[in-house]
Amino acid sequence: MRDRTRHRVILVREWDAQVTGSGCCGRLGGQNHELGDPETFAANRCEMEAMGEVYRALRAEFEDLQITVVDPRNAVWLIPAIVRDARRRGLSALETWRQVRSGVSYNAVIFDGKVLFSGRIPAAADAVAAVRSELEELELARV
Repeated sequence: MRDRTRHRVILVREWDAQVTGSGCCGRLGGQNHELGDPETFAANRCEMEAMGEVYRALRAEFEDLQITVVDPRNAVWLIPAIVRDARRRGLSALETWRQVRSGVSYNAVIFDGKVLFSGRIPAAADAVAAVRSELEELELARV
């Protein structure tokens, strides 16, 4: 169970292990596989690497931040996590629903239940600036 005093960022991106939707039992193409070739999922790999840059920038800038990387197909974990974080943050039911709808898309960046980016991977500096802005806003709300 996570520490309730820590802030959390959820990075939503595909995992290398399941890019064909074949579940846990198989996968076609990609690295280190005889079927298909590495270029089969080259676009997916580029997105994974770009989200990795966001992860590394956030980790370097905010040491105490909990960062979770989740595949958007893992709705069983992702939806309740967004709802819990949004409700803990004090968002209304309607606003929480909006965050869930945006947050389950590929390449989303979610901070404490609020979707900062959805459908596109931000530049690492933009992600850091957005999280910093959210932290400052939450700090001002406390005072």
